[in-house]
Amino acid sequence: MAAGLVVPISGPYVGTWDAFPLGTQNDDGFVLMATLQGQEVNESDAYGMTLVEAIYRGQNWRLRLRGLEWNKTGLLSVLQMFNASLPMSNINPLLGPVGDRWTKYCQALLLTAILGSPPTTPQTLTATNAGFAPNTNTDMLMTSKVREMPLEFVLIPYLSAGSGSSAVPFTCT
Repeated sequence: MAAGLVVPISGPYVGTWDAFPLGTQNDDGFVLMATLQGQEVNESDAYGMTLVEAIYRGQNWRLRLRGLEWNKTGLLSVLQMFNASLPMSNINPLLGPVGDRWTKYCQALLLTAILGSPPTTPQTLTATNAGFAPNTNTDMLMTSKVREMPLEFVLIPYLSAGSGSSAVPFTCT
């Protein structure tokens, strides 16, 4: 059998946060995003405001999803990550520990491919320091339509055993 002209990578994932299921996602699945930080060198007497160089200043990774099962314990526990003692069967917001470190409440986010390899790669993505992204919003439509829950995770770097002394936001297999 001849291979196609294009060999795409595809396949859905199941996800957990703190070992709680994130449930079924909308058709976009899990959206992994990177922002490369840099200082632009773009003000000089010779070149005006022309970008002539940039200095690498790190990177920030986030993961976005839109859960279709509003009552999944993984989704609800992310919303209440600063108050893990609350029951995860509903939303019961509590202000929580204002001024505490974010990473103290982050948990492991694990995505696992449903299909084998190939066609899906990576087979797993593990982010040990994942939590509800600071300064982001979620909304829940209180209507007769499906209660979707859009969430955005921040993947804060950590030292991984397999990375030597390098900080990583996640690892893949």
